[in-house]
Amino acid sequence: RLLVGVWSPGAGKVRLDNIDVFHWNRRDFGQHLGYLPQDVELFAGTIRENIARMGEASDDQVIAAAQKANAHDLILRLPEGYDTKIGPGGVGLSGGQRQRIGLARALFGAPKLLILDEPNSNLDTEGEAALMDALKSAKADGVTIVIIAHRPSVLAFVDKMLVLRDGMVEMFGDRNEVLGKLTRAVPATAPAQAPATPIAQPLGPTPGETKKGGSGNNDGDKAIGNAS
Repeated sequence: RLLVGVWSPGAGKVRLDNIDVFHWNRRDFGQHLGYLPQDVELFAGTIRENIARMGEASDDQVIAAAQKANAHDLILRLPEGYDTKIGPGGVGLSGGQRQRIGLARALFGAPKLLILDEPNSNLDTEGEAALMDALKSAKADGVTIVIIAHRPSVLAFVDKMLVLRDGMVEMFGDRNEVLGKLTRAVPATAPAQAPATPIAQPLGPTPGETKKGGSGNNDGDKAIGNAS
C-alpha cells in the first residue's frame, strides 16, 4: 500500500522515477501501475468491466490483458464469458478465479510497474503455472515487477530479494545470494524426515524505504522479490 501510494510513510519517501508517488496525479499514476492486492476485490458488473478497471476500453484491450494474464480461456468457460456478471467481491467466483481476473486487471493498459501481493495464495497448480508464464512475459516486455509472497515458488525468476524480520531489513541482494543465506540459516537440528527446502520461514510484505519505497509493521520474516 505504500508502494502504490495508498499509505503515506511515517519516515522517508516512496519514489517512482525519482518523484514522490504522492506528487503524481492519481489518474496518471494509475496508468503506469498495475496492482494485485492480497485480498482481491472485484466490483459489481461484468468481467469485461472489471478488467477494464470500470472504465472505457475496447474488446481488444480487455482480451489482450486477459491473454497476458493467461486468463482468457478461464473467462471463456464462464457462463457468459467476458459478459458474465458478478457481484461485489466477485461473488460466484472461486478465490483462484478472482485472483487470475485481478491479475488481468493489473496488466490492463500495459503498466510499467507491477506490484503483486501474494499473487499465488489461492491458485492451484494450473493457476500458478499460468501466473509464472504471465510474469515471465511481463518481465521480457520490460515491466518492473515487485512480488510479496509466502510461497517462494513465485520468486523463482526474480533478480533481487529483500528479507524483513520484525519490520526491519535483514537481507537484501541478488536472489541466489539471499536464498543461500536463508538456506544456511535453517537449523541443523531440523527433523530428519522434514523435506529439504531453502526457505523455512514464511515470506511476505512490507519493505523499508528503497528506490521504489515501502514500509510496514507485519511480524516475522518476510521476503520481497524484484524483477526488472
